[in-house]
Amino acid sequence: MKVNFYLKNPKGDYETWIYCKVRYQGNELKIYTDKKIEPQYWNAETQTVRQTKKFANHSEYNRWLKNIADHADKIETDWINKNKGKDVITPIPTTVLKEALRKYLAKPTKEEKVIIQERTFWGYYNNFLFRMQNGTRTHLGKGTPLAAKTIFQFENLQRHLENFEKKTRYELSFENITLTFYKKFIDYLTIDLKLAPNTIGKLITNIKVFMREALEDGITTNTTFTHRKFKSIHSKSDTVYLTIPEIKELQKMDLSKKPSYERVRDTFVIGCYTGLRFSDLTKITPSNIIDGMIELTQTKTGNPVVIPLVKEVTELLNKYNNKLHVISNQKYNEYLYEVCKECDILKTEITINEIKGGKKVVIKKPKYEFISSHTARRSFATNEYKAGDLEVSEIMAITGHTTEKSFYKYIRETQKETANRIKEKIRLRELKPVTHLKAV
Repeated sequence: MKVNFYLKNPKGDYETWIYCKVRYQGNELKIYTDKKIEPQYWNAETQTVRQTKKFANHSEYNRWLKNIADHADKIETDWINKNKGKDVITPIPTTVLKEALRKYLAKPTKEEKVIIQERTFWGYYNNFLFRMQNGTRTHLGKGTPLAAKTIFQFENLQRHLENFEKKTRYELSFENITLTFYKKFIDYLTIDLKLAPNTIGKLITNIKVFMREALEDGITTNTTFTHRKFKSIHSKSDTVYLTIPEIKELQKMDLSKKPSYERVRDTFVIGCYTGLRFSDLTKITPSNIIDGMIELTQTKTGNPVVIPLVKEVTELLNKYNNKLHVISNQKYNEYLYEVCKECDILKTEITINEIKGGKKVVIKKPKYEFISSHTARRSFATNEYKAGDLEVSEIMAITGHTTEKSFYKYIRETQKETANRIKEKIRLRELKPVTHLKAV
């Protein structure tokens, strides 16, 4: 028995069906498989898929082709064994061979297709994302619905993976999430998209979250994502913060003729004195102001925080009857840019180090160019830390950070500022009178 494989349209420039011809004892049987391939990846001479990086699944396809040929031989062997003892063993009937091969290559029923699809990489990912969106996949530790930002991150990961697959022709499957995939994906995000290391690191972290859930659900046995080389890369970025004098200068600006800008400026200043994220600032209502403090549940984490109000915040909240104007984050940043652009103290040029396309670049621009809604939260954390009046644990109680590691990522103190702070502490220590112990 001889099994050969061919393409339905071998000269086309699009995917075409693979079919097999089975020849035995003068009989010939033609059966179509359920797989397609582009002719450019097919080797007609060897009747196999070419070994090329452009078609990542070539090994899987070739194993599948060999399995078909082996199965045809097995059908014939089983037929012979079944008819042993007979005076004459007739060749396996075409109808029997055809039915057996059709059963082996049979397309699944609709119900079977649904089950199979749900167990594929994209089928499981879509289901994974759908459960996030409808609230049935909750926070593993808290059992609460996932934050909108978390869901957006996995939607964003899906877009990047889909675009990566189209760009590189690297077909994504659970088996293909290998170190080769990791390197290719990192290259794509770094060189093609020029994303920052921390952005790339978050995408890799979320791939690991997805793969771990698939592993725990028994969808895959691939554990490459746990390899030490399959790591989430990170780097400390040179993001800015505003000093207290800069915040006060911003607050003094007369924006009465531009009420939209004024509201954004005031909201930003409140953020600088409270450490609240933009998503929490815009949901403050009178019911959140209790006994001179803001009490609310953080949108991102779902954790409650209680923040004592300083005089500047109390005055600004009273100005708006304890209810801040709701605006989109994009529009907020657009207005904030225009406000900061007009603030003289923020026109001073500063130097920022960034990593773009895998290379370190130095950017020199006016400080206002680097300010966004999240600058307020960094400013609060850094200014309180530098003031030294509060313990780190007390500042964390206000910001809602649960670990010192995550908190210190917010501190934006330069080496020179740190040195000056230490220098001042040494100076004050030296001014203290020396107490001599009397001998007893």
